[in-house]
Amino acid sequence: MKLIMNMKKFIYSVLTVLTVSSCSEWLNLQPEDGVFREIYWKTKEETKAALNGCYASMMEDNVMLNYFIWGELRADMVEPTSLSNDDIIAIRDGEITSSNRYTKWEYFYRTINQCNTLIELAPLAKEKDMSFSETLLKQYQAEAVCIRSLAYFYLLRTFRDVPYITKASIYDDQNFSQPKTLQEDIVDSLIIGLLRVENDLPFTYNTTVESKGRFTAWGLKALLADIYLWKGDYQNCINLTTQIISSGQFTLIPVARQEFTIDANTPDGKATVYYPVEGDISNFFDDMYVKGNSVESILELQFEADKNNPFVSWFMPGSADLQAKMSNMYTEFFVSSALDRGWYDIRGEGVAFKQGYIWKWIGLSRDNSDYRPTTASNSNWIFYRLADIILMKAEAYTQLAKSGNNQEFLQKADSLIRQIRLRANAPESTDLLYGLSGDINTKTMEEFILAERAREFAFEGKRWFDVLRHARRDNYNEQNLDYLIRLAILSASPQKVTILQNKWKNNFGSHYLPIHIDEIKVNKNLIQNEFYN
Repeated sequence: MKLIMNMKKFIYSVLTVLTVSSCSEWLNLQPEDGVFREIYWKTKEETKAALNGCYASMMEDNVMLNYFIWGELRADMVEPTSLSNDDIIAIRDGEITSSNRYTKWEYFYRTINQCNTLIELAPLAKEKDMSFSETLLKQYQAEAVCIRSLAYFYLLRTFRDVPYITKASIYDDQNFSQPKTLQEDIVDSLIIGLLRVENDLPFTYNTTVESKGRFTAWGLKALLADIYLWKGDYQNCINLTTQIISSGQFTLIPVARQEFTIDANTPDGKATVYYPVEGDISNFFDDMYVKGNSVESILELQFEADKNNPFVSWFMPGSADLQAKMSNMYTEFFVSSALDRGWYDIRGEGVAFKQGYIWKWIGLSRDNSDYRPTTASNSNWIFYRLADIILMKAEAYTQLAKSGNNQEFLQKADSLIRQIRLRANAPESTDLLYGLSGDINTKTMEEFILAERAREFAFEGKRWFDVLRHARRDNYNEQNLDYLIRLAILSASPQKVTILQNKWKNNFGSHYLPIHIDEIKVNKNLIQNEFYN
């Protein structure tokens, strides 16, 4: 709770200095650099306030909406409503222009600049405050490096090549027109930067709120594993995810189930099915999405009654801008058991969605239709949790198994995915290996994990990035590109499907968003992403 209160106090002081209102001036800061250093960098408490401001900037409404839109809207689990604005519909149909409001990146660069400022100027406070230890200074700087890296990871997955800036924009003689850096080079720089500070973060803080709401050593490892997975460095991804899983610090929220034997059209006339314990499902929803900071959580943004996110106003009944794409929910992701309809995946109706609404972020209960009022839109945003780490590891093993059809690695991947499906009570209808007695096919396992991630992280801002990560492997070979071709059928309006497929197939630049026109106008060194020229 102290973290949130510090954030609030800071918003009206240092935060107003570190940010500006015009998107055309996201690198331009006032007051002048000498005055800035003299006033704001004197004590460890002021440095802590600046760090809290970095976290607070991640919680701004425009940033929160982009976590969701960039990660979900071009995929196949959400769709516009009759109330959606034209920019939402344009993104869904792949008709995106550089004037689309959701292509703005200014708020992410504000966060980046706040982090750069802390990293660069915090040593000034240590020089003036004798109680400010070197250990604490390095910790604050390491947290800022992690926040900055997370912001860049969103930007490079969304825009591909972006300006990569690690110097604070507070000096009078700076050149504010920065060109783009190649995505691959940014990825390598993020890895180097995170490895450099990995020993400077604690594994836990004094309170659960801080341990879940701030970057710890575990949060750094989760982010770094995700970056390795994007890069295709699968062994390092496995190494990091193994450390997290074996740490004993995180456990999957348990959901018990009961086993039943039923009559079925099988060779022996019998089949085994499973019924979940309903009370456990309700507790799962409450712990994960209502209360937040569960035993499974590694890193999530902390919202409270007096610090809301924009999701209720976006998803609530009667005024929703986006809703669950129900035409896909039961045909693609949550297919009913063919053995017994009582065997169902707990992650569907009542958890991820309810009557078409995106329930994870607006519901107050799985068991009834109580949803949050707009004044209590304070569900935490989850960046990383243990289920994500387990499925990252399974994906990395599957990719390594492609060389020589390594059955040992595929068995390890299968064992990992079974942990997630067991907790979810996932039925046989979505088990791509159901009844298999021979070798596991690597492509089947790859598709299995991708679909399982869709079920597990529905509406958590990951689906588009997951599909794109699979599509771009091996320089978009035909099999991998097919992930996007199939996605277009499930995502775009029917009259736009063929057009969108042709775009995604013939120009890989279409997989990224354009740079907003305002940024091009103010930064003459920026070149528009080639697909949008």
